[in-house]
Amino acid sequence: MQTYMLSKILRLAAQGVLCSVALTFATGVAHARQDRIVTQDGKEKIAKVVSEDYDGLTLAVDGGGTTGLRWKAIQSVRYANADRYYRAIDAFTSGTPQDALKQLENLAADTKLRPVLRHGVLFHLARTYQRVGDTDKALATYEALLESFPKTRYLLTVGTNLITLYRAKGTVGAGAKTLETRLGAAQSGSNDPTLQAGIGVLRGAILEEQGKTADAQRAFETTAAIQGADADVLAAAKLGIARSAQRAGRNSDADTRYRELVTAAAPNEVLAGAWNGLGDLAFEPALQKRDAAGLREALFAYLRGVVLYTPGREGSTDEHERALAGASKTFKALGELETDAEAKKSFLDRARRKRDELSGTYPQSRFLKDL
Repeated sequence: MQTYMLSKILRLAAQGVLCSVALTFATGVAHARQDRIVTQDGKEKIAKVVSEDYDGLTLAVDGGGTTGLRWKAIQSVRYANADRYYRAIDAFTSGTPQDALKQLENLAADTKLRPVLRHGVLFHLARTYQRVGDTDKALATYEALLESFPKTRYLLTVGTNLITLYRAKGTVGAGAKTLETRLGAAQSGSNDPTLQAGIGVLRGAILEEQGKTADAQRAFETTAAIQGADADVLAAAKLGIARSAQRAGRNSDADTRYRELVTAAAPNEVLAGAWNGLGDLAFEPALQKRDAAGLREALFAYLRGVVLYTPGREGSTDEHERALAGASKTFKALGELETDAEAKKSFLDRARRKRDELSGTYPQSRFLKDL
């Protein structure tokens, strides 16, 4: 009897172990199919990401429904079963544009690709088309991204790049109407202050590009006053106010606003834009007066955007291009003032190198025509 009971206990124990192993295996498989989010406090969250929105991630929750996690709280996201996607992103980041283009186009053609991955593919594909100078495909892909994902996390960068591309094609008027339609779709049904502020910055930029400086300034001022929006977006609005002041000829006001921004914690694109603004304010008077000290002041301002405040992988490159162009023209102006032959050659060589860096990195840059 004791032998029988012992045998039964052992069988039950074995079944329990097998059940435990099966449960552990099933849990591991389930986790392998989920995405991994690391929060700023170093904790790991396993969940399925539904979308990457301007204000943060949308996550699926057990039993149905969704919850949100703001970008400020997120350190990193790693998607499950997305090796092809990450190889393409790595090619975009550190490979050649041609390598990235082929991989991203193949992914974009995959009709079974998860929507959240398609979102990232379309953004990086449009950026790659822009890199290689295919303006039409870049435009079409950015617009497709906004149509499918109107609240995209890349809203500000996409809108800024679309304005740049519309300018390059000479279609700012028609492009502004298209972009406004997309912004209206993004705004629909959302009261999130950060999203509203991002849309406000883009609307101000559209007005700015159309030469409506006073209207642009009002749009930027309204945006900068939005309560509860992320500080990074409000900083972009404040940069727009400073640009508007400069465009309107209120240089002292613009100078004050730029200097307030360069001492603030702000995104690199904003800091580069503020330093570029200070560079422009210093350059023209110094050039007219043949003032070498003033030109050096402009040069140091531009170089901050060249060296210190470079764009992130997901940011717009417009201010970096502007900084490279500013540094090139200022080196040239200093060289033309210089009387010492060796110093003159050094300045002019540096001007050429910055121009070559601009043309090599951004072959379609709008700033090349001024060099």
